[in-house]
Amino acid sequence: MEKIPVFKPVIDSETISHITDCLEMGWLGMGSFTKEFEDRLTDWLGLKNRYVVATNTGTSALHLAMVVADVGKDDEVIVPSFDYVADHQAIKMTGANVVLCDIKGDNLGIDCDKAEQLITDRTKAIIPLHFAGLSCDLNSVYKLAKKYKLRVIEDSMHAFGTYFEGKKLGSFGDISCFSFDPVKIITSIDGGCVIVNSESEMERLRHLRFLGVDKETAERYKNSRSWEYDVIDQGYRYHLTNVLASIGISQIKRVDEFISSRQETCKLYNEAFSGIDEIITPATDFNNISPFIYYIRVKNELRESLIHHLHSAGIDIGIHFLPTHKHTYFSDCRRGDMSVTEKVSKEILTLPLHSLMDKEHLDKIITTVLEFFN
Repeated sequence: MEKIPVFKPVIDSETISHITDCLEMGWLGMGSFTKEFEDRLTDWLGLKNRYVVATNTGTSALHLAMVVADVGKDDEVIVPSFDYVADHQAIKMTGANVVLCDIKGDNLGIDCDKAEQLITDRTKAIIPLHFAGLSCDLNSVYKLAKKYKLRVIEDSMHAFGTYFEGKKLGSFGDISCFSFDPVKIITSIDGGCVIVNSESEMERLRHLRFLGVDKETAERYKNSRSWEYDVIDQGYRYHLTNVLASIGISQIKRVDEFISSRQETCKLYNEAFSGIDEIITPATDFNNISPFIYYIRVKNELRESLIHHLHSAGIDIGIHFLPTHKHTYFSDCRRGDMSVTEKVSKEILTLPLHSLMDKEHLDKIITTVLEFFN
């Protein structure tokens, strides 16, 4: 029996050709393709007076965002518990303390009323997640940040291409981070980026990205190196290589097609499941959403039985997410009321969603879910 995976990246002949071109060029580290990928991100997101710095992972992007926002030892950063642990680990990397917040039930984004109750004189930043491509309540996030003079680091890993009030996420606001890992809407196999508002922060990110060396970015963008240089800052080895950037370039050329196909799949899911009392579907028509995953919430403690039913039909599932306050390493973090997180995490279920999804696979998934409830 053929198994339908939760994730399935589109790797076509054009992607393979881009990789081959890079290998034949012979400059495999950070180079001209890295610069081209950053330029294409800038153009596609419609950035005006905002600056992109590509990284080797989304987690690296989050860590560098924290550093450039001057988050450090004994500071506090408020972040949803309903999130992947990359955000929380990135906070820990700076020496700051993780403060866990609850979410809202409609968009599964951070609850700013509850976040405000967690703010202290040590609070330095807030990290809102745009879960599954749905924007959180950004107006409330920035209102809260302005009131308490906090930096905002948007975790937009799920939402490359989502619009908020007519503008693409990442094209406005404070700091934004994206991921291009193997299962995201576009992939560079592993990769990410940080977007900031000033050239000074961009330059600092470039130094931080490559071991604090002052001339590496400018020279390597030309597929060259400088043998005379200074180390002017703390640094990490977080750069995106030419090989991985070449894959990202091949993907961003098709991103509109990928997003459109995923939107159509999600609309069909929503339509098919709308009449099932035991299922809560995402509260969106997906018109301005770039969906990384498609989730349902399964009520009445039926999730495990549905998972078994789907598995028996060869359909893989995911659970996004296990709440972070349940993990051993983060169990002692300061946190507030988690009633919505606790409820959602027991109901959430991720169904397969692919770019250019096979219609037979989609029909089988929908039919199998409907069979369970009928």
